Amino acid sequence: MKPIYAGTYQGRGRKRWKMIFTLIILLQLLGVGVYLYSKSEKSDPKPTPEASTMEFVPEGLSPKSVTPAPPSHSPEAKGLVADAQAAIDAGQLASAQSSLSKAVSQSSDPEAVTLLGDVNMQLLKSALMMPGKEYYVIQSGDYLQKISKKYNTTVALLKTMNGMESDVIRLGDRLLVFNSTFTIRVSKSRNELDLISNGRIFKRYSVGTGKFGKTPAVKFTIVDKIIEPPWTRPADNKQIEYGDPENVLGSRWMAIKSADHPELTGFGIHGTWERNSIGQQSSAGCIRMLNEDVEELFDLVPRKTSVMIVE
Repeated sequence: MKPIYAGTYQGRGRKRWKMIFTLIILLQLLGVGVYLYSKSEKSDPKPTPEASTMEFVPEGLSPKSVTPAPPSHSPEAKGLVADAQAAIDAGQLASAQSSLSKAVSQSSDPEAVTLLGDVNMQLLKSALMMPGKEYYVIQSGDYLQKISKKYNTTVALLKTMNGMESDVIRLGDRLLVFNSTFTIRVSKSRNELDLISNGRIFKRYSVGTGKFGKTPAVKFTIVDKIIEPPWTRPADNKQIEYGDPENVLGSRWMAIKSADHPELTGFGIHGTWERNSIGQQSSAGCIRMLNEDVEELFDLVPRKTSVMIVE
């Protein structure tokens, strides 16, 4: 027999204890990691939906939490846009409007927004009915300015909707009116102006805003409207008449003021002949639009219309 050495057993024992000790250390480290992770989850809660899904709500509506819209160009929105285009081609504008309204509410698809604005304007200016349009029977003592104030609209829109060439109205006749209050929202970052009706986009316009963010992000109100406005040159306060190449106000001017910030003066929404300036920060602080766009908006919104400018 070969002799048995005590050192053999001692070496094997030390290896066994080292393995057990290493395993214990690993288990302890794992336990500490699990504890720290669970503690961090409790101390850093996820943001609530109310904090992350608030949207701009036009004047007169209560703030509410909303579900974020799906990404633009979603397949469902594209299908609704295709349905709307087919309805437009078939002359079924009311059906097209319904499909496009669904597409815009479900997605930020720009094609749907553009088409919806075009369809809404066609319906509004025609004899066809749409949500918000109704008939008003002319009463004794009525005149167009009085009716326009009653429905918070403009005489120009009343005449367009009813195919009128003069302001003459007759007792007992029926007039088409649009019983909805428009509000305006301007996004400085996107250089877009949204015309809003009943909390929904009615039409979107591309605009120019102030260079270097000069357009104030506050709530304004339209206080005056001028057709073919003169422009006062800041350098010498000389009045430059409409039609002069130096006049920068285009074909329409809508002055805006802020009740909360009376120090903000001289701001407005106006036209421009500089078409390349639209869609970017290009003005001295005002909101500038293509002349054909500002003329359309001018006829839609009356004085006292709310204008919310956001970053």
